[in-house]
Amino acid sequence: MDAPSHKVIECTHARVFLREDGILQIEINEDTYFDVKDVYEVLDAAKKIGGGRKFKNLIFPGKGTLLDKDARILSSSEEGSIYKLADAFVISSIAQQLIANFIVKAGNPAVPTSFFRDEESALKWLNGL
Repeated sequence: MDAPSHKVIECTHARVFLREDGILQIEINEDTYFDVKDVYEVLDAAKKIGGGRKFKNLIFPGKGTLLDKDARILSSSEEGSIYKLADAFVISSIAQQLIANFIVKAGNPAVPTSFFRDEESALKWLNGL
């Protein structure tokens, strides 16, 4: 994982920072149930870091971490994508893979969204957009 180039914002269940390459990195804590409040907290962190700019996001859900249904809907929506250009998730479990498949097929995300098993593939995809 890349080192932060600017300030790091510690949210209740996540750590958010801007990488040297201009990608916003979001690291969600392990064994966390991420809900709508947490999504809004990360959105606020992205706003503070970027002053309203949009970023390509590299997201690391921690092992055992899941988003509730309302958080998935918000995160994929126009409202939840206000500071996003794209989302690349680096997932680590079968449960996260199942949710990822559902989000892509049924969630109709507002920005390009994809899921990867490793950081290198996620970065290659983000940099190709």
